[in-house]
Amino acid sequence: MANRKALLIGINRYQIPGADLRGCVNDVKDMEAALAEVCGLRPADIQTLTDLGATKKAMQAGIKALVKDGRKGDVLLLHYSGHGSNVPDDNGDEADHRDEILCPTDLDWKDPFRDDWLRSTFDTLRPGVSLTVVMDCCHSGTNTRAIHPPDAPVVPRYLPNPWDIMATESGRKLKGKVRGRLRRTPHGKTGPDIVAVKMPETLIAGCRDTQTSADAYINGTYNGALTWSLVSALRATAGKLSYRELHARSLALLSKGRYDQVPQLEGRKARLEAAFLSAEA
Repeated sequence: MANRKALLIGINRYQIPGADLRGCVNDVKDMEAALAEVCGLRPADIQTLTDLGATKKAMQAGIKALVKDGRKGDVLLLHYSGHGSNVPDDNGDEADHRDEILCPTDLDWKDPFRDDWLRSTFDTLRPGVSLTVVMDCCHSGTNTRAIHPPDAPVVPRYLPNPWDIMATESGRKLKGKVRGRLRRTPHGKTGPDIVAVKMPETLIAGCRDTQTSADAYINGTYNGALTWSLVSALRATAGKLSYRELHARSLALLSKGRYDQVPQLEGRKARLEAAFLSAEA
C-alpha cells in the first residue's frame, strides 16, 4: 500500500543572538492541520521538527529517512520554514561561487547545511516516488545588516553570514553573487517563475533569488507569507488543484497582501500539471 508522509521543519529560535524569527512554528502547525484536513494525511504520517529540536543532525536524519523510505507510489512532502543563507563555495561546483544553505537552530558557519547535501540526497529518490519540497526561506540578493525589532511587521528570512559581514566591514566585496537556491542554475539566470526542469523533486520556493521571503504579521498572527498563501489556497480548494494552480493562487494572495516576493515553481513538466501531492503517474 502506498504511503503519504511529510516532514515539517520550522525554526523560530536560533542559537545565534538576534536571529530569531516569529512565524515558522506557526507555519508548521498550519501546514500540519491543512495536510490532515484537506489532503488526507494521518497525524502519524506527519513528523515535525521545531525550534531547538531542529538541529542539523536531526534535520538531516529526518530528510534522509523520508527520502530513503520512499517506495514506488509513495507521496512525500518536505516543508522548511526558517532562515536561508549562503556561504563561499567549497568545491567549485557553483557558477556564482556560493553554496546555499539551510539554517538549523545550531547553525555552525564552519560546518553549514549546504545545498550539495540536499541535492545528493534528493537524487537518491527511488523511481515512482513523488517528492514535493517547499522552502519558505530567503533566496536573497540583499546584503542588509539591519537588525529588526521584535514588533517589526515584516522580517526577511535571510541570515547574513560572517563572510558577508567581514566583507562589509572591510569594504572588500566578496567574489560571487549573494543569493539563494536549492537547485544549481546557470549564473545570472533570469526567466519565468515556473520552470520545467528534469529533477526528481517538485520545488516550491518562497521567492526569486533577488528577493526575500517575509516573516510577517498576517490576520492577527505571525506566519511565513509563502506558507500562509499555500495553506489558504489549499483550504479554499479542499486541496484539489494542480501545482501550477497552487502557484497561481499563492501568487495572487501574496500580491493582494502587498508582498512583493514571487514564489517559484520548478519540476518536471508533467508534475507541474499534476494534482498537488498526487502519486507519480
